[in-house]
Amino acid sequence: MQWLILLSLCFATFSANSKVQEHPIEHLLNIEIAAYQLSSAFSAYVLFEGSPKFSKKLESTLEETRTMLTNEKSNYPEIVKKWQGSLNFIERNKSLVFDGSNHRLIAGLATTHNNLYKLINNKQQSVAQLNPKTPALSPAHNEYLNTRVSFERVIAQYMAYSGSALGFIHSDRSIEENVDTFSSHIKQIKNKNADFKRLNSKWDFIKGSLAKGSSQSVPFITLHTAADIRKTLQRIYKG
Repeated sequence: MQWLILLSLCFATFSANSKVQEHPIEHLLNIEIAAYQLSSAFSAYVLFEGSPKFSKKLESTLEETRTMLTNEKSNYPEIVKKWQGSLNFIERNKSLVFDGSNHRLIAGLATTHNNLYKLINNKQQSVAQLNPKTPALSPAHNEYLNTRVSFERVIAQYMAYSGSALGFIHSDRSIEENVDTFSSHIKQIKNKNADFKRLNSKWDFIKGSLAKGSSQSVPFITLHTAADIRKTLQRIYKG
């Protein structure tokens, strides 16, 4: 029994040390990915007027966000505070979607969320400048995270546009620029296996429609395809 307790303590210590040693830029890139995903989930919820499928997705995304906020509170308190403002806005206003009387919900979230993106990006630059001796992320992991950021950004922007018809710009870039940026990330992928071909096929399928129209059928197909692209990217960079 004693050896089992000792083993458990060793494992707990190792896990704690591994958490501490995670690269700060990795933390921030994952935060940025999660922030874009929250925006996408809320935009879809508004666009489809709180239908069960998108209500469930929003609630699960909110729960994941709360967990991340708890974990990052000590590391990035100013980011967590700004992010909490977005959560508070969603909780206060999400019931308005059911009567269709408020079409400014996405604009309201963007007011807080766009400032959050800027804060995250500024923090990334600050961390890189203040910690020049910190070992860099592995090239593949860095490539994966930045590719995911690029993808989630364009999906969030497209969904915000579809749900509001106001054409929001994330990170001061047009949706056309963000589409081109993700396309360039795809070209840089070195692991050109069967999953890479699938990624290109799926991206080509939705790329042309991302900056067009706001009919409900196209966003639905785009979100379904986006889920497939996320899984495909994970398989490409697995390990």
